[in-house]
Amino acid sequence: MPQARRIKPRARPKQVRGGNRLPQLPWGLLLVICLSALLLGVLINGAQRGDSEFGAGLRALFEQRAPAVDEDAEIAALIDTRSTEKEFEFYELLRDIEKVMPDDLPDSVPVGPDENTDYYVQAASFRDYQDAEELRAKLALKGFRSITQAREVEGKGTFYRLRLGPYADRRKAKTAKSRLQKLGVRPFVYSVAKAD
Repeated sequence: MPQARRIKPRARPKQVRGGNRLPQLPWGLLLVICLSALLLGVLINGAQRGDSEFGAGLRALFEQRAPAVDEDAEIAALIDTRSTEKEFEFYELLRDIEKVMPDDLPDSVPVGPDENTDYYVQAASFRDYQDAEELRAKLALKGFRSITQAREVEGKGTFYRLRLGPYADRRKAKTAKSRLQKLGVRPFVYSVAKAD
């Protein structure tokens, strides 16, 4: 008669107090959790130490940023203190080649671009090249592309004017002028006839 095999009873899982079994986490997940905690600790430690340490960018997220109005105030102060608009009248200086556009032109009739005219916005004029470049850099941070143009004025010396353009039509130039005015700049729009 064949002998019966003896079957071992199944081992019961160890019970923890309260009768519930603890869930087991996979090793990969446990490793990710540990590395994340370590990285977070390094970032927080770097944020507390200073700007040169790893994690200093985290500090910048939590620090209160100065409002953008401060930059706008700097632009307005630069225009007020160092711009040369008060020294001479552009209407007289540019009358031969450029025509300054008045502010109150109506926009009621849509007109296509004039093929023979370019429109520019002059943001400011300075006696010092560095002042013009300083304003140009500040405006570039605000999204404006401009150039600094040197202009020799008889009997008065060299002036560096900051201008935007050319724009194909007056409406686009007036839009740029309005955006500049919100920053504290006192720009004006002028047109130049294209050379044939």
